[in-house]
Amino acid sequence: MQLEKDSKQSFLYQLPLQKTWMLWVALALACFLLFGDAYAFDNPMALQSTIQTEMNLNNVQFNMLYSIYSAPNIILPFFGGILIDKIGVRVSILIFSSILILGQSIVVIGGYTLSYGTMLAGRCIFGIGSESLNAAQAAIMSQWFQGGQVSLALGLCLSIPKLGSALNSLVSPQIQASHGELGFTFLVGLFIVIFSWGCGLVLIYLDKKNEVLMEKWRELNPEEENNEHKEAQPSAQEMSLQMRKSETSESERSVSLLEDEDDDNDDDEKEEEAAHEAKEEIKLSDLKHLDGSYWILSCIIMLSEALFVPFLDNGNAFFQVKFGFSQQSAGVLLTIPYVFAACVTPFVGIYSDKIRQRSLLIVLTTVIFIITHLCLLLIYCDSACGVSALPLLSLGICYSFYSAILIPSIPLVVKAQMIGTAFGLLGVMQNTALALFPLITGSLYNSHLINEEGQVDPFQGYVYQSYFFVGVSCFNFIIAISLYVFDKNGSKKLSRLKSKSK
Repeated sequence: MQLEKDSKQSFLYQLPLQKTWMLWVALALACFLLFGDAYAFDNPMALQSTIQTEMNLNNVQFNMLYSIYSAPNIILPFFGGILIDKIGVRVSILIFSSILILGQSIVVIGGYTLSYGTMLAGRCIFGIGSESLNAAQAAIMSQWFQGGQVSLALGLCLSIPKLGSALNSLVSPQIQASHGELGFTFLVGLFIVIFSWGCGLVLIYLDKKNEVLMEKWRELNPEEENNEHKEAQPSAQEMSLQMRKSETSESERSVSLLEDEDDDNDDDEKEEEAAHEAKEEIKLSDLKHLDGSYWILSCIIMLSEALFVPFLDNGNAFFQVKFGFSQQSAGVLLTIPYVFAACVTPFVGIYSDKIRQRSLLIVLTTVIFIITHLCLLLIYCDSACGVSALPLLSLGICYSFYSAILIPSIPLVVKAQMIGTAFGLLGVMQNTALALFPLITGSLYNSHLINEEGQVDPFQGYVYQSYFFVGVSCFNFIIAISLYVFDKNGSKKLSRLKSKSK
C-alpha cells in the first residue's frame, strides 16, 4: 500500500506544472503581471483636475500624456513578435516589465517636480514597455493553456488588468486628497507596477520549471503529448495573436467554431499549419489579400476603441463639470464601466458564439455607442445625481461587445496565414486613433472654452466634445451598416458560425 502511494506521488511529481493546479497560479500571475500596467496607465485620468491646476495645462497638453503613450505603438506592430521570438518570452517579460518601472519612475519624478516634459518622457517609455509586455503575456499563456481552457484564460487575462484601471479610478483621487502631493500619488502607482514586476518574476520561475518537467513528461508520454499538441497548438497560437490591449475571452472559441465547418481532415491540417506559423507582424505583401470585410471591420474596431478610451481619459473632469461630482466621487463613479465590462464580457462572448448573425451584433454595438454618447450629451444635473451612472453602465456594455464580438471577428474575415498581418495592421490603426483622438477632443474643448460673453465656460467645452463623440458614433454606425450589407451579399463570413455538433 505504501509502495503504491509512493508510486503515485512520484508520478505526480513528474507532471508538468501546467497539468496540475499550478496552472491556475500561473494564470493569476499572468493576470496580475498587467494589473500595474493598467493602474498606472490611467493615473492621469483620475487626477486630471489636479494635474491641470498644479501644472497649468490645457486639455490638449493634458491629453498629450495619453497620445505620447500610444505614439510609439504605431510603429511597434511592424516588428510584432520578432524581438520576443529572438530573446525568449521569459527574458521579454523581465525586460518589458522593468521598462514599465523605469517609465513610471520618471513620471513620479515629473509629479514631484511638476515637470511636464519629464512626465511626457516617462509616459512614452511606459507605453513602449506596456504594448510589448502585453504581447509577451499572450505568448507565455499560449504555452500554458490548451483546448477549451483557452477561453477562460483569455477572459481572465482581459478582466483582471481592467480592474487595475478601476482601482486607480477609485483610490488615486482619495490618495491625492489625503496627501496633497501629485508625486506621491504617482509613487503608489509605481509600487503597484513593482508588485506586477514581482508577479512576473515568479511566473518566469514557474515557466522555467514547467519547461524542464514538460521535457521529462514528453519523454515518458510521447504518444499522448503528440495527440495533445496536434489538437491544442492552433488554439494557443490564435490566443497569442488575438490577446491585444482590447482583446477578448472568446477569440479562440470563435475561430474554432468557424473551423468546425470544414470536415476535410487534410484541409484542417493545412489550416492548423498556417495558424501555427502565423506571427503577429505585418507583411506588406499580404495587404493585397485582405478583402473589404477586413478593412471595414478594422475601421469599426478602431473607432469603437476611440469612442471608449479617449472619453474616459477626460472622464473624471467631465463628470465634475457636467454632473457636479468631486474628483473623488467622479473617480468612484468611473469604476463602473471597467467592473461592469469585466463581469459581462464572458457572457456576451458565449451568446455571440451561439447565433449566426455576428454582423448584426456589430451593428448593435455601434447603436449602443450612439445611445451612450447621446445620454452623456443630453443628461445634465446641477449636483451629483445617480442618473449619470446610466451612460457609464451603457459604456461598459459597449466595451463588452467590443471585446467579445468585434475583436474575435477579425480571424473570421482573413485567411489563417494572414492573421498575424491582420492583427499587426489593426494594432497600427488602433494606436493611431488613440494618439490622435485625445488631441482632437482636447482641441475642441480649448476652442470652445470661452463662451459668447467672453467668460471661461468648461461646460460648453465638454458639450462640444460630446457632439464630436456622437458624430463619430453615427459615422461608425454607417460603416457597420455597410459591413452588414457587404457581408450579407458577399461571403457571409460573419454569419456562418454555428454551435459545435461533434
